[in-house]
Amino acid sequence: MPKILLIEDIADNASLVKRAVKAKGFDFIWAQNATEGIKTALEEVPDIILLDLGLPDVDGQTLSTWIREEKTLWEIPIIVMTAWPEETAKQTVKAYQLDGYLSKPFNLKKFWEIIDSFIQA
Repeated sequence: MPKILLIEDIADNASLVKRAVKAKGFDFIWAQNATEGIKTALEEVPDIILLDLGLPDVDGQTLSTWIREEKTLWEIPIIVMTAWPEETAKQTVKAYQLDGYLSKPFNLKKFWEIIDSFIQA
């Protein structure tokens, strides 16, 4: 069963993603900050990481760099979930060699198009 790690500091956002992921039968893991996120990723080795850029302890860009430096994690798709403007999100994805982005609030159809493209890849 696919495992999705969400690194997000806002509980309401995590709750929405959890409901969507669980409804499809996937495993859901939630980390509330970057420190917990990298630790959880190393312990759980998820299939996909959904990453908020505005975390309270370390920004998402720095965290994505840490994740990519870990040999057990470097191939895991990282999808940015952000309320940042679309152009800024696209530039961040390209600059940090991430795999895609979803705007917040997220569209459920778009969410599953992106997730499914990596799960089935």
